[in-house]
Amino acid sequence: MENSPGPTPRPARPTHPPAEGPARSTATLPLVVAPVRGRRGDRGPAAHRARPGRGSRGRGGRGGGDGDGPAGRRRTAVVVLGVVAAAAAAALVVGLLTWVPAAPEPSRPLTPAEAERLAAVRVTNHRDVRSGVRLTLGEAGARTDVVGWVDWSRPLAYLDVGGPGAGPDRGLVQAVPGLLLTRPDPTAVPAPAYPPLVPPADGWRVGDVAAARPLRPAVDLLLALAAPRPEPAGDFPADDARWLAPAEAGGLPVDVFQSRLPGPTPPGPVPGSATPTTGRRSAPTTARQGAPGKPGRSTPAGSGPAASTPGASGPAGAWPGPAISLPAAVRPPAGPALDGAARWWVDRDARLHRLEGRLRGGVPVTLELQHANRPVLWPVAALGGRAGLPRALTGAEENRLARVATRLRAQGGAAATLTAPVAPGRAVRGTGWLDWTARAAYLSVGGTGAWPGRTLRRYDAAGVWSAAATGDPAAPPPLPPPRTGYAWHHRPPDADDTDDIDLLLAAALRAGAATERTARPASRIRGDRLADRAVDVIEVDAGRGPLRYWIDRSGLLRRLELRTRLGTYAQLDLSPEAVPALPPVAPARAPR
Repeated sequence: MENSPGPTPRPARPTHPPAEGPARSTATLPLVVAPVRGRRGDRGPAAHRARPGRGSRGRGGRGGGDGDGPAGRRRTAVVVLGVVAAAAAAALVVGLLTWVPAAPEPSRPLTPAEAERLAAVRVTNHRDVRSGVRLTLGEAGARTDVVGWVDWSRPLAYLDVGGPGAGPDRGLVQAVPGLLLTRPDPTAVPAPAYPPLVPPADGWRVGDVAAARPLRPAVDLLLALAAPRPEPAGDFPADDARWLAPAEAGGLPVDVFQSRLPGPTPPGPVPGSATPTTGRRSAPTTARQGAPGKPGRSTPAGSGPAASTPGASGPAGAWPGPAISLPAAVRPPAGPALDGAARWWVDRDARLHRLEGRLRGGVPVTLELQHANRPVLWPVAALGGRAGLPRALTGAEENRLARVATRLRAQGGAAATLTAPVAPGRAVRGTGWLDWTARAAYLSVGGTGAWPGRTLRRYDAAGVWSAAATGDPAAPPPLPPPRTGYAWHHRPPDADDTDDIDLLLAAALRAGAATERTARPASRIRGDRLADRAVDVIEVDAGRGPLRYWIDRSGLLRRLELRTRLGTYAQLDLSPEAVPALPPVAPARAPR
């Protein structure tokens, strides 16, 4: 029995004769075949010989074990994943039941560095000069959305108003401290967009009380966010200015502060004005070199040939009375722009990104500044037009200004077009003629909004005659001035109720007068174009306020601008042409 062979395993079906060589023990075949069958990448000829056919697979699959085949491995993986998922879910439930959120860092008084940074916010805005802005006023259906730009150096805001709560205020807005101009557009889409860089030339009027009520506090807040000097850090007391939380704005880390808005600073000049709105102007001086061998001279702007400034003065007691109106001082906001403290999002460079608070009256406001969006703004003509670089007059400019009266008398007359934003809600326009030979003017004046209607006005040395009329204000006045059905009223040159329109027409007539004139300071504001002609805009201090002459290179006066009592600019455009006779008004005599 010891020499009897053991159980002989069933050999695999041979596919070719066995190779010659030393005899192998068949007892080792299961140990060799089983590993080879379980590793597909290492199968050799022997493995192929030992692999049974598909019909020989039993419940055990390959290798004879339930967990050694692909199906077994998949079942094992599913079981393991299920156990892991169950454990993770259990851990999550336990964590949620036992998690306590970390307490936020409480608000605290400002550190000295934070107080200095908050105090420097308005100076940073002033140095940045301009910024894009988005404003949200009110909530839900009463929300007003405002998009546009602000220029703190002038200062000037140019905005597009929209949103469900805008109502009749929907349209464009340009604003300076104390003055709001609107261009309503009820057909505009509700969602606002950035205004056109070059604003429309027509349709602007002074905002009335209804338009100023929601927008004026927001504009006051926007313009109050800049100052040339920082507030002392002590202006933010510990019980008012506090650090609230860290945050992020525009991809930058910021700190959220809570503080009130510092008090308003004295307003700057209105855009386009060469000097502040109050007080007398001092003429700029330039040193001009004389001819070789002659010393140079320091010439005040407006002296020399320009000493005979057109329209500077006239004979005592003769029309047109006062030279021009004295502009009202730019009024500061009536109280603080914000009601209580607001939240300020300020970065490490003292630059404001966001502000949340409440305006006067409790209206919620959210303001976002976009410092990368900062184009140059162009004020409309009613605010003085495009800004320039005021300078003293050159010799050629002085000569053209001095010869204006002579050129106007030689020209004889001109057709006149009047545009005068002289009161809130009023867009006043007029058309007619000026005759410098007869020293008379005759216009039809009318407007929209609160303007009472069309009036006929005739100016001469005795004063102004006016009568209410019907018809289109843009149509020329009837000739000769009608008598039947018109009640003409006369105002002498020194009447107290002389309005800005009368003063502008008086200045236009005086520009062509041949009377003796005195020296007045003058400066060139900018070069411009009018009626496809290059012009020089020259501002003259006519004694009681600024008056602007638009003179082309041939010396003709193309436009005259008057600074009104309201702070706007009224324009009288002049087109040289042959004018009809302008007979005086002959009111009907009273019956005997």
